[in-house]
Amino acid sequence: MENNKKEARLVFNMGVGRALLKCGCQVIDVKPDRANPDKTVLVFKNDEVFEREFSRINKEIADSKSAQEVQ
Repeated sequence: MENNKKEARLVFNMGVGRALLKCGCQVIDVKPDRANPDKTVLVFKNDEVFEREFSRINKEIADSKSAQEVQ
């Protein structure tokens, strides 16, 4: 069976990238955004820590947005 898991994940949002760094996720590269050279893209190692923390951060963002919509 083939392993289709990507070795790296791109993060375009610096707030999310900063939160991932604080959680111990490993940056393996930093690149300019192709669509907007003034912006930066962080390339993270796609490991268990990244998967767990990325899911947690996305859930927090979604929960925050849904709480704002209720108000």
